[in-house]
Amino acid sequence: QLDQAQAARTQIDEGKTQLEEASAQLDQAQAARTQIDEGKKQLEEASAQLDQAQSARNQIDDGRRQLADGWRTYYDQAANADEQLASAKRTLDDARAQLDDARRQTDEGWEEYREGLETYNDSRAEVESRLADAAAQLEEARKDIDELEVPSVYVLDRTKNVGIACYNDDSQRIDAIAAVFPFIFFLVAALVSLTTMTRMIEDERIDIGTHKALGFSTARITAKYVAYAGLAGIVGSIAGIAILSQILPRVVQVAYAIIYNLPLLPFPIPIDLGISLTASGLGLGVTFLAIFGAAAATLKEVPATLMLPRAPKAGKRILLERAGIIWRNLSFSWKVTCRNLFRYKRRLAMTVIGIAGCTALLLTGLGLHDSIWDIIAYQYENVDAITRFNVTVGMSDDAVDGDMDRIEGVLEDVGSADAFARIDLENMQATSADYEGTTALQAIIVDDFDSFSELVDLRVRGSKEPVEFGPSSVVVTEKMAKRLGIGVGDQIVLYDQDEIGNATGRGYAFTVTGICENYVYHYVYVGADAWKEATGNALAIDSMLVHVEPGDEVRLAISEALDGDDAVATVVFDTETVDAYRKSLSSVNLVVVVLVVAAAALAFIVLYNLINIQLIERTREIASLKVLGFDRREVAAYLFRETVLLVIVGAFVGLALGVVMEGFVVVTAEVDAVMIGRDIHLPSFLIAFGMTMVFSLIVMVAIMPKLHRIDMVESLKSVD
Repeated sequence: QLDQAQAARTQIDEGKTQLEEASAQLDQAQAARTQIDEGKKQLEEASAQLDQAQSARNQIDDGRRQLADGWRTYYDQAANADEQLASAKRTLDDARAQLDDARRQTDEGWEEYREGLETYNDSRAEVESRLADAAAQLEEARKDIDELEVPSVYVLDRTKNVGIACYNDDSQRIDAIAAVFPFIFFLVAALVSLTTMTRMIEDERIDIGTHKALGFSTARITAKYVAYAGLAGIVGSIAGIAILSQILPRVVQVAYAIIYNLPLLPFPIPIDLGISLTASGLGLGVTFLAIFGAAAATLKEVPATLMLPRAPKAGKRILLERAGIIWRNLSFSWKVTCRNLFRYKRRLAMTVIGIAGCTALLLTGLGLHDSIWDIIAYQYENVDAITRFNVTVGMSDDAVDGDMDRIEGVLEDVGSADAFARIDLENMQATSADYEGTTALQAIIVDDFDSFSELVDLRVRGSKEPVEFGPSSVVVTEKMAKRLGIGVGDQIVLYDQDEIGNATGRGYAFTVTGICENYVYHYVYVGADAWKEATGNALAIDSMLVHVEPGDEVRLAISEALDGDDAVATVVFDTETVDAYRKSLSSVNLVVVVLVVAAAALAFIVLYNLINIQLIERTREIASLKVLGFDRREVAAYLFRETVLLVIVGAFVGLALGVVMEGFVVVTAEVDAVMIGRDIHLPSFLIAFGMTMVFSLIVMVAIMPKLHRIDMVESLKSVD
């Protein structure tokens, strides 16, 4: 242990020695660090001094560059100064030259001034005189302006445009025709539906009886035929709306494009849903009514009766047999025909009604054409036309008394004028106690009645008796009298009218003394005394009615002779009015053709349907005739003789009915300013009757093969 302690002490001494050595080394290191810090400071100071030296060197370089730039600037400015000095010298030389020119111009200007002053002094008096005259004229113009009345301002809508008014009248005419004919077509369609469905139900009597025997109800059996008719009606309605709604409006548009510049509607033409549904509903309604009417009688029978063919109608004596002389002279075939006509009364009635309806349609279309074109004939072109003058000359306000004599001489020379009538023509508005509002007409005031009667025929329509016209007479045209609801002895009130057709003033009351025939526009013919008594104004002749030789050359010569004449305000040729009406009415021709074609098509359908049904109903009868030895010609004569007689009777009934229908359509289709004729020409009766007979002949020819194909053996077999 002592040795160990001694060893430890030795180690401690060694450690202490090492510690002291380490402390000495640490002191040396600290001294070295101090030297390093001092060297670093010296290095930083040397670096700062080096930077200052470098900055000074840079400043020296900059100064050298600035000195070089300064010398260059000096040389450039010196060159510019020399150039500016030279330019200033040139400018000074130019200014001296301009100054010399200005001095010369000044001298010349003073010389011109002195000359101008002398001229001014010489013309001053004349100018002052002209200025005084101009001032006086200006003052007069101001006075004229101050004396001007405040102008009347009129606002005109498009209804005042002549073209639009005419187009509106034509549209109303087509609307009126379109409002009448569909009902007629529906009646014919009802007849066709009734005959067809009646024949269909009769053909299926056995089937109907079988269904009733098996327990089917009447409603269920009827539903079969209602469904059939409904399907046919729907298909027909769709086809008619889809096809005819594109064709017929296009036809009307093309017709009216003759006289109006109308853009055609793009294809396809829009279809009005309301009208289409209404038309379809009416068509289906007519068909359903025909179904129920045809099925009602058959479905009331018991099944046992329905399952047997209907017994032929029993023959009986007819009224003709009581006329012994006639009946004894008839052949056997004619006697059978006469009895058969009255044996099948329903077939007789349906045939006569169907043919009458179709003939009436044909006559209505043809008669409408006659009535419309009679407007021109009766008013202007016939030998006994109402209007016999063909030129109307309106005098200007500046015309004097002798001007009319001079104009008459001119018309005699260039137009071979042979009749004159001087009148006072006034555009007025008319009303009556029973009429609301006013309507336009022309008042013609006359004092020379002999001359006037040569050019205007005042007469009663139909009888052609003359209407008395004298100084106290007031004669109103027929259409105007009907519109106002007045007659002979009633009062008509006339008003003056302004430039746009409005009634003005207090009005003048006249007592009507006569009603005359007239077709174009409205007139009231007033005697001079009646005019003065009602208005308090004397007659003021301002127009002249003239009859000249017709022809374009005469019309051209009159126009050239009166052109530029201050006494003449207007010259109107009746040929212009006639041409305008003829062109307007020509568009109606195509519409009438459409109506006639449609009526003819219906006539063909009705005839074919009725004759075909008759053939089916009488198959066993015809087969019996063949068995008895009748040849083809005799069988055809036996069947078609009855048809021809019924067609003739129906056609005559249709002609009478057509007269009534045409009268109704004419009254409905009339527009305000025109009265359509009331007569149907004889050729129209003959054409309507002839077309009906031709269609019946065509149908009989078409039915002939069916007639010849009837099998005698099969047709005579018993159904029991």
